[in-house]
Amino acid sequence: MASKKEAAEKAANTFTKEQILNSKKYVHLKDLVNVLLLDSKTYTSAEVDKKIEDFKKGKVK
Repeated sequence: MASKKEAAEKAANTFTKEQILNSKKYVHLKDLVNVLLLDSKTYTSAEVDKKIEDFKKGKVK
């Protein structure tokens, strides 16, 4: 079971879609991030990177 400290650290390291879109790290991927992320959810930087990587590795149907 996660301690309160670990839960607080995880919550502090999550970002809204709007915050991610305004970050310098994803400025060149704004359109892709806008499509991949949901407005109502928060994400860590690692989650965003994984979603982008998975999308780029996906096959065209």
